[in-house]
Amino acid sequence: MRTLRKALVLIALTNTAVFAQPQQKVDTVVTNGKILTVDADFRVVEALAIKDGRIVARGTSAEIARYAGPDTKVIDVKGATVIPGLIDNHFHFTRAVDRWHQQARFEGVGSRREALRILAEKAASLKPGDWIMVQGGWTPRQFADAPGGFTLQELDGVAPKNPLFVQEGYSLVYANSLALKAVGLNPADGARHNAAGLVSFQPPYALYDAMPPASPAQLDQNLTDFMHELNATGLTAVYSLGQSKYLAERAAKGPLPLRLWETLPVFANDPASATKAAALIESSRPNQFDGQYGIFGLAEVLYGPFFDLAPRKDPWPAEIMNEYAKLAIAAAHAGWHVHEHVINNSAVTDLLDTLERVNKTQPINKLRWTMGHVYDISSANIARAKAMGMTLGVHGAAMQAGAHMPLRKIADSGIIFGLGTDATIVSHYSPFVTLGWVVSGLDAGGNRVLDETLTREEALIAHTRSNAYLFFQENALGSLEVGKQADLVVLDHDYMTVPAADIKHIHPTLTMVGGRVVFSAAK
Repeated sequence: MRTLRKALVLIALTNTAVFAQPQQKVDTVVTNGKILTVDADFRVVEALAIKDGRIVARGTSAEIARYAGPDTKVIDVKGATVIPGLIDNHFHFTRAVDRWHQQARFEGVGSRREALRILAEKAASLKPGDWIMVQGGWTPRQFADAPGGFTLQELDGVAPKNPLFVQEGYSLVYANSLALKAVGLNPADGARHNAAGLVSFQPPYALYDAMPPASPAQLDQNLTDFMHELNATGLTAVYSLGQSKYLAERAAKGPLPLRLWETLPVFANDPASATKAAALIESSRPNQFDGQYGIFGLAEVLYGPFFDLAPRKDPWPAEIMNEYAKLAIAAAHAGWHVHEHVINNSAVTDLLDTLERVNKTQPINKLRWTMGHVYDISSANIARAKAMGMTLGVHGAAMQAGAHMPLRKIADSGIIFGLGTDATIVSHYSPFVTLGWVVSGLDAGGNRVLDETLTREEALIAHTRSNAYLFFQENALGSLEVGKQADLVVLDHDYMTVPAADIKHIHPTLTMVGGRVVFSAAK
C-alpha cells in the first residue's frame, strides 16, 4: 500500500511539476485564449509556453505566466480561438508558384460581383499589357447572385488594358478580347472556349505560352508570396504532389515558413516504364522529411493507365492491375507511402482487390497508404481498406465537383482520414472553405452538396491530427500538446460557435510554425 501511495504521489508530481517550478524561462507565451488542443481529449486551455519551437507547458494564463521572463515574447490573443496549424494532405504546390504574380483567385467567393471586383483590383495593380490569370479553383455554381461562367463584356470591362483568362478546371476557359487576340482567336466568338490547347495544368499551351516566362528572381518572389498566402489561410504544412528544384534550393537556405512534403517523381505508363519505375522505387530512400522539407512518398498515380475519372461498368483490365501490383510490391518492399488517386467505388474495389493480393506477399499494413479523393466508397470497401491499415484523403475538389461523399460512413467506420484540397486547378486552397463544406454540407455558393456531414471536432481533427498521422508525424504535429512543435493559428472568429455556413469566412490573425510567427494580420 505504501508503494502504491508513493507511485500515486509521483504521478501527481509529474503531472503538476510543469506548472509548479518552471526550470527556465521560455521564448514565447500565448495567453488569454480559447486554445483547442485537438489532443485525444480535445481539451480547451488558456495559454501555452513555447521554447525552441516546441510547446513546453499549457494551462491557465496564470499558470503559464510563470514561464515568462524579461526576454519572453508574450502574445495576448484576447480571448480568440487558437487551433493547431492546419495540414493539407493533397496539394499541387509548384504549378501555382510558376504564375503566382499573375494570378487572381476566387477561394470561397460566393458572388459574381465579388469575383469581378477581385479581377478589377488585380488589373489595377498591374501595368497595361501585363497578363492576368485565374488558375482554376472555382465553379460557376459558387456565384449565388448569378451562377455561370464569364462573358466577354464582363472580362473586357474589368481588364480593358490587360490580357485576362479564367480557367475552369481542366475543361473550359473564359478569356477577354486582348487574351483571345494574342492567341489568334476572334473575340466575336465570345469568351468561353474549350480549354484543350489553350490551358491545362502545365505548359506548353497557347494562353500559357503567350505569357512572358517568369524570371528566376520572379519565381523566387512567387515562392515567398505563395507560402505567405498559404500561411495567411492557416496552413502550416502541405503535401506537395511533385518535386521542385527551386523549392529544394530554398529549403537548403534555412527553415521554410511552411512544412512541405514532396513526392518521388515516378513515371510509369506502360510495362517497360513500370519496370524502370519499380527499380527506381526500390533503390530510393523513402520519407526523407527532416521536419521542414523532404521527399516523403509516391503520388498521385502510381501507374498511369490506372487513372480513375468517370465511373466504369467493367472492372479495370487485369494487365493494368498486374502492372500496378508490380509497382505496389516494389513500393511496399522499399517502405514507401503511396497516396493514390481513386474516385469511384468501382475503381476502389479493383484497387483493393489488387492490394489485398500484394499484402499477402509484401505487407502494407504499417505504411499507412492513402486512397485520395474517394468521392464514392462503400462501407464494405472502407472496412477492407481499414483492415490493411490504409487511410483516406478527403479533398475539397469533391466540393467543386458537387460530389455527395459518404462522410458519415467514413467517420463512423473508425478509419483514419484527413482533409485536403487538391488545389489549385480543380479546387480552392483555403482550409476554412474545406472545413465549412464538410461541417455545413454547403459549397461556396450555398448549394447543398453533402447529405452526410462531420461535427466540428471531427473536421478539425481530420485537418490536423489525422493528417499528421498520414505523414508519420503524430508525435510532432497535429495537436497542441507538450513536446510537440508549436504550429498554431489564431482565428478572428470562434470555429466552434460561428454558424456552420460562415466557417468558410474565418480568417487567421496570426499563424505560427515551430514557434516562429510566419503570418500576422497586424503587419
